[in-house]
Amino acid sequence: MSNRRIKGLVFGVIGSLALPVWLLAGSVEADARLKSAAQGKLGGARLGADVFVGVEDGVATLTGTVASAGLRERAAKEVAKVDGISGVDNRIVVSALTGGDAEILDRAAREVRKYAYYSIFDDVMLAADNGRLTVTGAVLQPWRKDELGRILALVPGVTAVDNRLEVLPLSSFDNELRLRVARAIYANPMLSRYGLQVNPPIHIVVRDGNVVLTGVVNSEAEKNVAGIEARSAGLSFGLENRLRVETKVASAKP
Repeated sequence: MSNRRIKGLVFGVIGSLALPVWLLAGSVEADARLKSAAQGKLGGARLGADVFVGVEDGVATLTGTVASAGLRERAAKEVAKVDGISGVDNRIVVSALTGGDAEILDRAAREVRKYAYYSIFDDVMLAADNGRLTVTGAVLQPWRKDELGRILALVPGVTAVDNRLEVLPLSSFDNELRLRVARAIYANPMLSRYGLQVNPPIHIVVRDGNVVLTGVVNSEAEKNVAGIEARSAGLSFGLENRLRVETKVASAKP
């Protein structure tokens, strides 16, 4: 084979591997349009001014800082909605609070108390470790579990939410038992003032006919009276009194 023919073959292979200039320009323009659309989505999502996006070959890369895990997730979801974005590389970090886990727990507990559907028949407990929020306890409906998870993910400083809330089973027997126990406890003269509060502190968790009292009271005497009144309501198969005395409380509880 002649040298001229060999050189022709080499140049032909190289030429076939190289992308035409017009195709490269089109790709850059397409990425620029996608970036503009993604920036518009981020601007409307109210994430703050420290979130940035770049697009290369249809893949969006998010960088910057936000206040919570919920906002970080929201950023990725909004950008993924852009037609033409083939993937999202979410490198956004959550800003830490100066008060650390203690401040996170305080803010998270306030959000639970503010939740319109949080009742005396639900029970939510919180723990935080380096920004990761663990939620345990029990609620009456699945949507309460989901909504609380979304609300708590938006608490500043929260980097992730481990939602371990149990959804209590549907039962007309349990519903009747809840009402009986609540009336007995909050009708007692020693405890009735608690029933006047926006968020009464004694919670009644009923599962398959078994009653668990949770929450906080001011004294051992009040804890004992609540247990006695719960037993007097009848119908229950078992009673566990987990009420805590305020002076002994050492962890966050809404």
